[in-house]
Amino acid sequence: GEGDGQFWWYEAYFLRWLERSGYDVTYTTDVDTHANGAELLNHKAFFSVAHDEYWSKEMVDAASAARDRGVNLGFFGADAAFWQIRFEASASGTANRVVVCYKSASIDPVQGPTTTVNFRSAPVNRPEQTLEGVQYTSSIAWNTAVPYVVTNSSHWVYAGTGLRDGDSIPSIVGYEMDRLFTTFPGPATTNQTLLSRSPYTIDGGQADYANSSIYQAPSGAWVFGAGTIEWGWGLDTMPWDTVSHVDARVQRITANILDAFLNGAPVVHHLTLTAPATANAGQAFTTTVRAVNSQGNPVTTYTGTVHFTSSDTQALLPADYTFTSADAGVHQFSATLKTAGSQSVTATDTITSSITGSATVTVAATASRLGLTGMTSTTAGTGQTTTVTAYDATGAVYTAYGGTVHFTSSDAQAVLPADYTFTSTDAGAHQFTVALRTAGTQSVTVTDGGATPGSQTVTVSPAAASQLTLSGLVNAAAGTAQTATVTAYDPYGNRATGYTGTDHFTSSDPQATLPAGYTFTSADAGTHQFSMTLRTPGNQTVTVTDNGATPGSQTVTIIAATPSRLGIVTPPTARANQPFNVTVTVYDQFGNVATGYRGTVHFTASDSAAQAAGGLPADYAFTAGDAGTHVFSVTLVTAGTQYISVADYGIGLSVTSAGITVTLM
Repeated sequence: GEGDGQFWWYEAYFLRWLERSGYDVTYTTDVDTHANGAELLNHKAFFSVAHDEYWSKEMVDAASAARDRGVNLGFFGADAAFWQIRFEASASGTANRVVVCYKSASIDPVQGPTTTVNFRSAPVNRPEQTLEGVQYTSSIAWNTAVPYVVTNSSHWVYAGTGLRDGDSIPSIVGYEMDRLFTTFPGPATTNQTLLSRSPYTIDGGQADYANSSIYQAPSGAWVFGAGTIEWGWGLDTMPWDTVSHVDARVQRITANILDAFLNGAPVVHHLTLTAPATANAGQAFTTTVRAVNSQGNPVTTYTGTVHFTSSDTQALLPADYTFTSADAGVHQFSATLKTAGSQSVTATDTITSSITGSATVTVAATASRLGLTGMTSTTAGTGQTTTVTAYDATGAVYTAYGGTVHFTSSDAQAVLPADYTFTSTDAGAHQFTVALRTAGTQSVTVTDGGATPGSQTVTVSPAAASQLTLSGLVNAAAGTAQTATVTAYDPYGNRATGYTGTDHFTSSDPQATLPAGYTFTSADAGTHQFSMTLRTPGNQTVTVTDNGATPGSQTVTIIAATPSRLGIVTPPTARANQPFNVTVTVYDQFGNVATGYRGTVHFTASDSAAQAAGGLPADYAFTAGDAGTHVFSVTLVTAGTQYISVADYGIGLSVTSAGITVTLM
């Protein structure tokens, strides 16, 4: 009496789940579809739910046209479009207010495409399964159900469900069911998949079965047929239900189908291949291959093998590659094209040739070789202009050259140009400035990663001297003759072989014997040896200058020479029997204190009584702490002028003091 029919028994479950899941749904009536079927084209999918048994020709035409224009169809029920009806005007003339269905061609006054019989029957002859994929077969007791039995479980519809062939989902097949009839034409497709075969016994006791089906129309639209009115029971429940048939697997199956309707099924329709719009011949570039569905969305499960081809017969292409799960449908490859012009690179699945994709790359011809000219033998540090020219394989200047050149040199100090990309205004030739700094035979090379490199070799001479160095001196004893080397260098560390300056020597050692001023000759080739002698102990420096270049110097440590004399210091007077100090110092031949002296000295005196009385020091061996000088205590006894003598008999040195006047107390 409320006009809701079986809505709360079946349709409501499906609609409740749709809304709770957040899908953007628009609702329509049979009259809407009949009168304004073109509206279906404004949507991603059209659903017929539960027990949708009576359709007009216009409704079937609208659904068929939508499918053929790429609109997906979901028949989440059974027994849909079983009877054809006509909508006629009411007695008052209001259109589409009366539903007409004679259910028999023999009594229907209208004969032809709109005769109200089963769509599959004459004279209509439009089996439902040509649209839905399956069609009504039979029924069981109202409001009862049997298990749904899975087939073809590897299909993407079952992704994430864990279902395997032969698995059952309870209580969703009933009470009217569909299946595919081999005695009627099927849908216009080559890839229909039957997703279930659910056996049951009909009311009369005969065995039958239900199929669910999915197929893809030539337009790319997917059409799903559940084959059961009670599909919605597996999706949601109602407050008044005492038993719930909700099954997460049915929810996942339905979500998979609706996601395919919205974003395309996870079935590879084709490959996309992206590459740079332009590339230089002979230079590798990166290309990305993606497996996508009919709507261009990635198919992350793709694990096919791709093979590469190109319109460029000289191309260097990737080897066949099998995608892995880690690729998630996307992989990058390196390719090299060699023939100038517009060239294509194509990737094709090795099993399904229709799964293919290509990209077009404009290949810029590159030079066969590079030439580098213009440099001459030069002085270190001098900038030179060199010309880089690109040549084609015939030896002609390649005026369209647009490569990027890079310079290297055997001269580690060379000042080279930055990388440069040729432009159309260069017309294949460009000038650069190069400065070589290391003396000797040096080369400069230009490359672009593809063409044969160009190079030029020249001789670099040292620049003018800017620095003198002095070397060869070592730590030595005073008076040791040594050989020092003076070398002239240019600003880049090259020996200035052409140096002819006049050098002068100075030293912190006032006793040093230094060379006279010297003018270098060409035969010296920038280096000359000199003899010099340092005589003053301590750190001593020798410096060489020429009033132009930076001076050179060297510092060494000089020690005293071999002891050559003894020195004694005594007071001029002394009192008898009173001790006084006597200082003994050892000197080398240059008057330097012989700080390293370790000899033994012996004392004697002209005062024999003092000697007898023990007034003279005992023999004494100098130590390192003495540093060549020592103070002794002496006591004289006899009045008058007396003398003290000190001797080192080991090296034959001796000294006698000046006279000491000794007075009595």
